[in-house]
Amino acid sequence: MKAMLAVLLAATCGTSAFAAADKPVQATTKDAFEAVAANVRHEMDGGGRYSYVKAAERDKVEHGLAQMLALFDKAGSVDAMTGDDKIALFNAQESVNAVLELRDRDRLVCERGAVPGSRIVSTTCRTYGEIEAQREASQKLMQEKVAGPCISQPCKGG
Repeated sequence: MKAMLAVLLAATCGTSAFAAADKPVQATTKDAFEAVAANVRHEMDGGGRYSYVKAAERDKVEHGLAQMLALFDKAGSVDAMTGDDKIALFNAQESVNAVLELRDRDRLVCERGAVPGSRIVSTTCRTYGEIEAQREASQKLMQEKVAGPCISQPCKGG
């Protein structure tokens, strides 16, 4: 499943970017939406598919989910929503989509560049999760190198 949240709107809006290529998640009622929203929140926790979502982005996702829930509270289902509410639902959904798709640990990122030590150009593809894990490991290594032997005991001298 490429994305966690898909609210399939009426023909006026079409399907969202959150509809997975292989199997869309349909949240056309309040109950279905609440289950999907809970799953999105779970996936933003440590180790989840969207665990790289930053704090400010999490607030944006929560705001979008709250907007969508308010629309479902008002109408109960997508079918019962007014045209304006469907547009508002779609826009809130797209805002959430933008954050989750950017921070999706399974998103493939390809870079083209020279192989180190040569002039041969190649394309390298890694998942966003692999890139972030490598970045975090590099930061940890640098912090350990800078701290040196002072990690377990106070450093002497200047």
